[in-house]
Amino acid sequence: MKTPREIAARAVCLGVMTFRSRFEGVRFAGDARATQEAAEMIAGVTDWLSEAGLSPSLIAVEADLLKLRPNTWVREALVAIGEAMLPESIGVLFAGLNLVSEIPPYDRGVDAEPLLRMLPFLSDSPFVTRPGMPPREEWEAMATGVTPAAAADISRGESVAGLYWWRAVSESLVRAGTLTRPQLVGILRDGEARARALEIPYVKGDFKAFGKPYATLTPEEQKAASMIAGARVRAFRWLLDDDVAWDEVPMDS
Repeated sequence: MKTPREIAARAVCLGVMTFRSRFEGVRFAGDARATQEAAEMIAGVTDWLSEAGLSPSLIAVEADLLKLRPNTWVREALVAIGEAMLPESIGVLFAGLNLVSEIPPYDRGVDAEPLLRMLPFLSDSPFVTRPGMPPREEWEAMATGVTPAAAADISRGESVAGLYWWRAVSESLVRAGTLTRPQLVGILRDGEARARALEIPYVKGDFKAFGKPYATLTPEEQKAASMIAGARVRAFRWLLDDDVAWDEVPMDS
């Protein structure tokens, strides 16, 4: 399992990417004053990460994006970051540090704001204990102030996430015509005992999501559930593997 320092560093990096992407999108509204204010926020959070000594914790694509001048990210990058559901991964990482007690159900996203407010690049973070703390000191306060969750709890969380990710992928295969619905029904029936043991809710022989059987989700609901599961399972698997890099986590279902 990754160390608390590694987990905290990854959470901060994802938080910086989330925070910057919000401000990178401001210019598309056409408000010149808001765009200038956004540029200042972008420069501030990007400089903070560098001064905190966390640049080596970035993966290559993150590092490349953060090197760009403020207000230069293209729409495609913002869409990709949005669909990566980074707050879902941050929530899992925080569970691995005992900073959150519960992950929401797999048909409901996490509340991103409380998560981001814990990160030390914001002045109201609990790890920023006095005005004027240097970025490196703010980061060290977090890195040394967190504790790892029990490996068994993280392993169980990964099992739950893995099943929801499998369900998302299997549904996509059925709708694409690669897997038949009767085949999937048989797999669900055979695996129901395991799923129920992990407290995954079933209804009419299928995973329950958005209050109904997974097979009946609208395309929009299925996409949302799939993105949530994908972001969470990546984080859980990264947590459990000492060596795997964030962008090399196996996403097989």
